Amino acid sequence: MVVKLVIFDIDGTILQAYSWQFLHQHLNTWETAQGYNRQFFNHQITYQQWARLDAALWKNQPITRVRQIIDKMPYTEGAKATLSALQQAGIKTYLLSAGLTQVAQRIQRETGVDGARANRLIVKDGALTGQVEVNVAFRSKDKHLPSILQEFDIMREECAAVGDDLTLVPLFRQVGLAIAFNPVDKTVETHADVVIRSNDLRNVLPHILR
Repeated sequence: MVVKLVIFDIDGTILQAYSWQFLHQHLNTWETAQGYNRQFFNHQITYQQWARLDAALWKNQPITRVRQIIDKMPYTEGAKATLSALQQAGIKTYLLSAGLTQVAQRIQRETGVDGARANRLIVKDGALTGQVEVNVAFRSKDKHLPSILQEFDIMREECAAVGDDLTLVPLFRQVGLAIAFNPVDKTVETHADVVIRSNDLRNVLPHILR
């Protein structure tokens, strides 16, 4: 089956950064945020609660400052070239992330990917309100697949997914080609058709363009 659409994770895949963590570290809120992280993984709070607690730490931060930090997030080597090669081959590219819409928008602007979904920090009067619109919850990426496929009129067998962490596992089960790029967990590996360990994202291309 020919691949017609590739869905990419952002954090740790397109970018060599993790959006929430990167912002916390640059806004001096990382210590508190680590406590919320532990609460979520200990099943003490829901993903929505975790996201809201995190976003509340940034209340009143100017969006200009937030965007300056987002613009510093480094691309994975070969990421822009990978997206460009797929686009030139007529393959649609899509970002699906439990990270931040503002980060996805930067990548869209700079690479011309065909679409994106992530979690939007709410902005009012030039500053963050401390609220977040949760669009992509942890391990819910498979629920977005039907509408993305419908948008591009593509079958799931013609779709590939590329990412590194546990949020990809439900999606990997649904697509025609699952590529784990530097997987951070053994579970991610076991659900992938292809495992790639490399500093260069271009190494996914031979598996997609064959």
